[in-house]
Amino acid sequence: MALNPIDKSWSTNKKDIKYVNRDFTSLKQALIEFTKTYFANTNSDFSDASPGMMFIEQAAYVGDVLSYYTDAQLKESFINIASNYSNILTHAQNFGYVPKISRPATTTLTVYQTVPSNNGEPDFNYCVKIKAGMQIQSQSNSGVTFITEDVVDFTDANGRTVSVLTTDTTGTPQLYLLTKTVKAISANVVTETFPLGTFTPNPTFNIVDSNFIKIISVTDNANTYYEVPYLAQEMVYVKQPNASIYDSTLAGNSDVTPYTLKLVKTNRRFTTRVIDVDTVQLRFGAASETTADEMIVPNTKNVGLGLNNSINRLDASFDPSNFLKTSTYGIAPSGIGNTLTVTYLSGGGISSNVKSNDLRKITGIDFDEELLSFSNISLPTYQQSKASIAVDNLIPATGGRGIETLDEIRENAIANYASQNRCVTASDYEVRALSLDPSFGSIAKVYVEQDSSADITPTQNILRDPAARAQFVAFTKSLVGLSEADTKIAIDTFLQSKGTVNSNNNPFAINMYTLGYDSNGNLTQLNDATKNNLKTYLNEYRLITDAVNILDGFIINIGVNFQITVYSNYNKSAVVLACVQAVTNYFDINNRKINQPINLSELELELANVEGVASVPSVEIINIAQDGYSLYTYDIKAATQNKIVYPSMDPSIFELKFPNTDIKGRAL
Repeated sequence: MALNPIDKSWSTNKKDIKYVNRDFTSLKQALIEFTKTYFANTNSDFSDASPGMMFIEQAAYVGDVLSYYTDAQLKESFINIASNYSNILTHAQNFGYVPKISRPATTTLTVYQTVPSNNGEPDFNYCVKIKAGMQIQSQSNSGVTFITEDVVDFTDANGRTVSVLTTDTTGTPQLYLLTKTVKAISANVVTETFPLGTFTPNPTFNIVDSNFIKIISVTDNANTYYEVPYLAQEMVYVKQPNASIYDSTLAGNSDVTPYTLKLVKTNRRFTTRVIDVDTVQLRFGAASETTADEMIVPNTKNVGLGLNNSINRLDASFDPSNFLKTSTYGIAPSGIGNTLTVTYLSGGGISSNVKSNDLRKITGIDFDEELLSFSNISLPTYQQSKASIAVDNLIPATGGRGIETLDEIRENAIANYASQNRCVTASDYEVRALSLDPSFGSIAKVYVEQDSSADITPTQNILRDPAARAQFVAFTKSLVGLSEADTKIAIDTFLQSKGTVNSNNNPFAINMYTLGYDSNGNLTQLNDATKNNLKTYLNEYRLITDAVNILDGFIINIGVNFQITVYSNYNKSAVVLACVQAVTNYFDINNRKINQPINLSELELELANVEGVASVPSVEIINIAQDGYSLYTYDIKAATQNKIVYPSMDPSIFELKFPNTDIKGRAL
């Protein structure tokens, strides 16, 4: 009704309307009460068969349906209470999380090869090099195939074991058996092609595969496209071999770090989205390869430099949406006659979790023979060595499963959104560093703390710097023969000349202490190639104000001496051996962290729980610093308080390097 701003009598005729009713029954009752109150003289028949009741029930029905869809749409707007699968997928990917359609099972394969004997010694000239991607079929399930992720290089002595396979009548070895291990996943390499045509901004291509794992490569006839989390990201990681042609300095560590990590700027990129339980969509940019950005956005070339003889288009209009069509958001593949080739991994699932000794049938293998020289070997014998390749999984394959449940997608998406792929806390940096792909270098231990270099004394500075330590040792040797007072003055002068690590302390700097494993599984310092890869990797996740100092952690090698008493009905030697194994398990380096103390009470309890042990009179931790060990000495006795052996102030880790010789037990 039209309102007269002067006449306010309408306010006295305002009807009482209830807004809390939402279902059919309550809406119907509210409409009946409303009709009785305001239309008593118009309708008084509220029986089920009356025409008036028909209109009331129709209105209540419409209200109930509208209320339901309003509630449902509101509920679907929040990922934590949404129930529609498509909506949950959309929410998750808007949070930056791409759900997993399938997850592959993983295992470690043992690869075998034979080589002939040369004067009783293995002839390593016949070692082969197997490219990544070797295919092994399951014996229990012919539909499950595993592929190797890395190269198996028998020419590399690291990780290679050698044993005699056959001998002649005199006992002289004829064939040697070489073994190596390699990671494998349950997957097949699948290639799918899509015909391209005329240019279309933001083209999409769907891959329909309920066992989709991940994209390997996307190419058109002449270009490679890179996967990014969002189209605005211009920098992508590129994996290149750690060879001397790229960097001769880092190539010296290629046996441990076979690849280097590089950041490359590219406008050929795409994103992936899961749009159904069996469909993954690839989406590309909106720019045309044939249209330069200068033609569609304002710049000095198409607006003018403001000079008298330049073209002036300052009054020309530019469509603001043109910025979305530049190469900033990527180039769209196009071209009549061109083809987009997508290579991806397919497999996984529950059925891929096969038992041990099930992966023995090689269905595909490719050898790397580019650098092989046949001048010193027999070709038939080399062919026999190639034919001798065999594999086996000594441990079961685990981890294979299908698509994530709705609850898993919700929780993973919320966690991903909270982290924003940025390192903020010390734990963020530790997890991110440990997530570095092993092909760029294996990182075993990480410890992060705030940098306090401004407070470091000259003595601590020398302890942190290997070169400075060597200089200090050489300097102290030259002081032999001086008096105690002169020696003290000389050392103080030397320390003061070294200054501090960094007089300009950055309050946002952090120190990341890292350690890796050598070929024997013992702790060692990371090589320069691995540190360089870690630096490149972290640079994309750290805050712009953060500075990360990648340092070497300190290794303190220890030994364990213990005494036990044994029950009379047990063999003392057998019980001591069992105790040695218990100590070995307690100090398993895979379960220890940097700056983790040693609880002697826990160790005593481990020994006391060994069958046959009556009591544990003593347990002693000693420091071992000599050739073959870490040369850092540590006063274990001074660092022990209330049966807790504390690590040093500088981040360090206790390592029991050689359990067979460094554990000494005695039964009383």
